[in-house]
Amino acid sequence: MSKKTLKYALNIVLIFLLAAGTLYFLLRGSEIKVVFSKIGDANIYLLMLGALFVLGYVCMESVIIRYILYNLKHEISLFKCILVSNVGFFFCGITPSATGGQPMQVFYLAKYGVDPLMGTLVIAVVTICYKLTLVLLTIIFLVIRPSAMFAAIGNAPILFCVGVVIILSLIVFLALCVYKTSIAFFIISKVITFGGKIKLIKKPDRTLSKAIHSIRGYEKASKFVKKHPGMIVGALGLTFVQRLLYFSVTFIVLSALGLDPNWMDVISYQLVLALAVDALPLPGASGANETVFQLLYGALYADIALSAVILNRGITYYFMMLFTLLFTVVAHFVSIRGEKAAKNSEAHAKKVHVLAHYVKDPVINAAGEVEGMQSAPAKTETQ
Repeated sequence: MSKKTLKYALNIVLIFLLAAGTLYFLLRGSEIKVVFSKIGDANIYLLMLGALFVLGYVCMESVIIRYILYNLKHEISLFKCILVSNVGFFFCGITPSATGGQPMQVFYLAKYGVDPLMGTLVIAVVTICYKLTLVLLTIIFLVIRPSAMFAAIGNAPILFCVGVVIILSLIVFLALCVYKTSIAFFIISKVITFGGKIKLIKKPDRTLSKAIHSIRGYEKASKFVKKHPGMIVGALGLTFVQRLLYFSVTFIVLSALGLDPNWMDVISYQLVLALAVDALPLPGASGANETVFQLLYGALYADIALSAVILNRGITYYFMMLFTLLFTVVAHFVSIRGEKAAKNSEAHAKKVHVLAHYVKDPVINAAGEVEGMQSAPAKTETQ
């Protein structure tokens, strides 16, 4: 087992340990039978609809990837884009701060015939749109639904403020990568060097090399964005739909439990939840997500919040991890089959080249045949 595989395996174990510990903490002092009884009474059809929304959320990213590649004049099947998006969500879900998905997406895009530099550009644009959409939606809902937004922020003010600082810092850094690359290089080199000195980063040189490669990708993305502003607007629009699909799952879960929630209020609460926990250095934000969810919705639905936590997290994370794992395995086998097909095609091309050479030189071929005919009787006489 490689070190990377072992690291992923340990992250998965950590996820389950955090989930178990969080569940124990939340259920402590509660009537467990009542909590699971409410889960059992939930509308199964609405829960299935919620699961479909999660599938739509994942597949929407594949539509965005194909849309960007189409604008780059690169043809790729939607099926392969679906595989790439599933790979991204799976590795994001098992790595701290969701940092493992993007490199794996570039890797599998390369396996499917997309140049690594182009793949890096595509994933850079997808990442920028994903982060920017969260900020834009937050601003929009602060304007159109201020009461719900401030009520949610009041239940987890510290985590929300930390999350806002992190996401804004990230967006500012991405903007520097896009428009002022030299400043981005300076900042990242100083941060990584400092991290190496205090032993927080084990291999600073290797980390710096990867960071520079990523910044180059964002630099290329900036040139692309300037040339294709309309395409970026389209990608942002699709990302808005993607985000709202995911946030709406909680609305469906609450409805399945017999409540009558307000959709805009639920979206407001989910925006605060996302900002509070997405950047935390925990695989899948395990533990933090459940705790903050309980803090936010406990004030609204005290009697049913625990049941909602379990169902919502079960659909939006654990169900998503299961089917993205399945598609990640499929992606691996599709890439292997593609490599075998490429090798067979290469071998066939060599045979065709040899045959073409044989056909193009009939004099040489005829001379070879005459020589063969003359040598055959000689062997017979010798015998």
